[in-house]
Amino acid sequence: MASVRRRLLPEETPSEDPDIKNLTDEERKSIDAVIANNKSNFNAHTIVWMIAAMMVFNYLDIANVLYNDARVKSDLLQIGSYMIGVNLAVGAYLVFYLSYIRGKRDWAAHTHPALIPVATLFGVVGGVVVTVALWPVWGFLTPPILFTLFMGAVMFVSLLPF
Repeated sequence: MASVRRRLLPEETPSEDPDIKNLTDEERKSIDAVIANNKSNFNAHTIVWMIAAMMVFNYLDIANVLYNDARVKSDLLQIGSYMIGVNLAVGAYLVFYLSYIRGKRDWAAHTHPALIPVATLFGVVGGVVVTVALWPVWGFLTPPILFTLFMGAVMFVSLLPF
């Protein structure tokens, strides 16, 4: 247990990242100018992914397939959905609760270092389980279909005003 704890705790060695506390006024002004010019999250790839996800969702009638198609392995779909739900809950805890409500900015390294690998594991395994659950319906097209829906959801979330 001690080796796992040592591996997950941040190291005390000095980092090679630039120290943002020691920036000159000119460097701060140039960074602020770049940030001011990049306020919009609307990019061509964002819109393309969202339109592609909407078209796939509508054309394949995914809502109807998930609820009414007998070929869907519903027990695996539920397990995969719960695992993805755990992934989203951990992400919401880290991003919304710790960052916005508690005001912690470096939660990844100091507050809960083990939560990111746990969320990643649940997300990847949940995605694989959902793919297996929907494989009888679309076969080899299941991974590209789910990836398109995933990317559309990610691009939609990137447009939310946080």
